[in-house]
Amino acid sequence: MKKILHIVGNRPHFIKLAMLYRQIAVDDFITQEIVHTGQHSSEEMSGMFFKELNLPQPHHSLNIENSGDSEIFIAKTSVELQHLFQANTNSIVFTYGDTNTTLAAAIAAKRTGLALHHFEAGIRTGDYTMPEELNRVITDRLANVNYCCTQLNYETLKAEGQGISNKIKLTGDLMYDAYLKTEPIYENYDVKHFVACTIHRLANIANKTNLESIIDALNLIHKEIPVLMPLHPHTKMRLQAFNIQPQFKVLPPLDFRHMKGFLQGCSFIITDSGGVSREAYFSNKKSLIISPALFWPEIGREGCALNTLPEKDDILKTFEQLKDLQCNFNNQIFGDGNAASKIHAVLKHEAAL
Repeated sequence: MKKILHIVGNRPHFIKLAMLYRQIAVDDFITQEIVHTGQHSSEEMSGMFFKELNLPQPHHSLNIENSGDSEIFIAKTSVELQHLFQANTNSIVFTYGDTNTTLAAAIAAKRTGLALHHFEAGIRTGDYTMPEELNRVITDRLANVNYCCTQLNYETLKAEGQGISNKIKLTGDLMYDAYLKTEPIYENYDVKHFVACTIHRLANIANKTNLESIIDALNLIHKEIPVLMPLHPHTKMRLQAFNIQPQFKVLPPLDFRHMKGFLQGCSFIITDSGGVSREAYFSNKKSLIISPALFWPEIGREGCALNTLPEKDDILKTFEQLKDLQCNFNNQIFGDGNAASKIHAVLKHEAAL
């Protein structure tokens, strides 16, 4: 009997995992275990998601300290995963997204000879200064099976030709599955119209100039329309270290149901998150992405998102342009909400080989 080892480490992983784990749980021919690297290990960024999503506690918790040094985290995690994989030779390693956890698992799987399956493959921004770009490109090339959320992702991998000699499957997005199957929780934020904002990408928060520019722009936007930001712990730490003072409303991190209600209740979304940018599309909200390139160009092509550099004037100018976008939210860019079922079918076939 084949075993699926789900390698996870942060909030988006847990949400995607929940959809696939439940789907596979009805299969008598596949067992599965959750491996938590510890990339996000706090209650507010990890524990509450396992409770909310009714996931079992991880079968293996590596508790690798995420000190902020990506190379050290990847190296330590890869070594620990290699030990685990060597004890689970009849297994498929399943990875999610483009994080350091994902790359560490990919390296460990190939060094131990286990089959590697990668969900969320084929995303390309062309910006190799982004650690996530390196993580996803390398993982795509190492994987035995790549699962694509969108047609563009699928076509991108096909076009890369010899660099991708593995199996490529177009399944749709597990995050969209989760969005459709989760009831939102709405909070009263004492405002009728507001901008929902999340900022956490390392390039934006580790650079003092970038973070000051972003916060300055948000402070000015807040004078026009209230800005509300669930504050990521890493962003909070950087704001304190740089002595930067937000003048808008700061919220604690939100679980998935509250986040869905938060995004559905806002007027606009400003984010630097690939996950939140597609949740904006799910929620029929125009989004401003603080990144040199759109994570999901498909959303931009539908007229639903713009991107901006982390510069105050550029953010303010692009936010004004956002208001006039003519959006099309009707196309099923991210599939039909049955990604988990399609991935399960592939896993069942691969497990039988």
